[in-house]
Amino acid sequence: MGWGEVRTPTKTSNYLCWGSLSLPTSYTRNLNDDPGASDEPVDTDSGKDTSIRDANKLKSFLTYKHLLEIHHIQKGQQIDLFNLLVNGVLKHFRYTLTHGKELGELWQTVETLIAKTTDISYNLPQKKKDINAALLIFNETFSELFKTDSPEYILKHANPILDQFNHNLQIKLTYRQAKPNSDYQAIENNNVHIDLTYAGKKIAEPHLFLNEARLSAIAISIYLGMIKRHIQGIPCKILFLDDIFIGLDIANRLPLLNILKSEFPDYQIFITTYDKPWYEYAKSYLEGAENWKTLEFYAQETDGGYEIPLINDGDFLKKAEEYYKDCDYKAAAVYTRSAFEKTLRKYCENKKKKITFKSKLKDYTTQDFWSAVCADITPFTKSEIEQYRDLVLNPFSHYNTEKHEFKTELKDAIDAVTRLKKELTELT
Repeated sequence: MGWGEVRTPTKTSNYLCWGSLSLPTSYTRNLNDDPGASDEPVDTDSGKDTSIRDANKLKSFLTYKHLLEIHHIQKGQQIDLFNLLVNGVLKHFRYTLTHGKELGELWQTVETLIAKTTDISYNLPQKKKDINAALLIFNETFSELFKTDSPEYILKHANPILDQFNHNLQIKLTYRQAKPNSDYQAIENNNVHIDLTYAGKKIAEPHLFLNEARLSAIAISIYLGMIKRHIQGIPCKILFLDDIFIGLDIANRLPLLNILKSEFPDYQIFITTYDKPWYEYAKSYLEGAENWKTLEFYAQETDGGYEIPLINDGDFLKKAEEYYKDCDYKAAAVYTRSAFEKTLRKYCENKKKKITFKSKLKDYTTQDFWSAVCADITPFTKSEIEQYRDLVLNPFSHYNTEKHEFKTELKDAIDAVTRLKKELTELT
């Protein structure tokens, strides 16, 4: 997902987003929660708004692509984290010793020089000199991250975050400095070795113990630790995590949400995902949390043949109202019914209501949940819901040319479900 959405930092909202679309990075929307703020697109190329350029200084954009090396880190009986760090989670990392460049850039310089062919205009002695100089800078920069007495020691900042994943892991990383081979045609020894202790016991074969979820947790902890280490002195701090939950199971996903909440309160956080079931789960988990909003993105094709973003905040009752105003009563009824079902299920979950067990989710009916809820609400709301379920919500959801569409009753049904949601929220 490519989505640039930032705003001037007076009051932040974090965003959990699902969808698939691509937008130019120069497109932004002002999301200032100030009622007086403009909702018009901001042209960040004009020089008037520097929010994206300022936020970009953080390099705090982590995608699933940065974690792909997790699937290729084993070399024989060893685990090598070099590519995962240099070309992945620390690719855009920079500090004093990088002299304004990114770590990935320094390594790219080395690889470019290695691949460069020699001829009469660029002889082997000059190539050796250039490679040695580039490796000296890279090794000095990268080695600093593994020195336990250095302020840049990566595990000093990663371990407190890793601990919150509750894996009971203690890790030690060792970097063997990269060097050219004898003919300067390749690089040798560029590997990062991991020593692992679990529950106080040393693991002799880490490659057999570290699964994708544990490796993802280690990589994400290193990345987030270095973000915390190098806090930028700018007001617009953004942390953008694009589908990085893909390698984590649910036991690791929820701790990560809590880590983001506790460790990055000063950041505006964006989480994007293509995984709809996970989005719905996380949305439910974050419901009611302060400063979190959820959005769904759809790619809507225009008459011109190109796509534009269609943004849905997932509020079924709001959508029902919109369709009602557009006189699309069938759509309004479907969204009202969906809001009714979602409200019942959420309340039953929160109140731990006793529901008859059924082995398959699809076998549950709305009545299963309504029976567990109706005793908790006012008689008036119960009466209205039961009336409009039979009169409006169920009939509108089916194709029937002989059935009248009751406009007034549909509006009353929307109001009844809205009232039900309010009552159950107050009881939760």
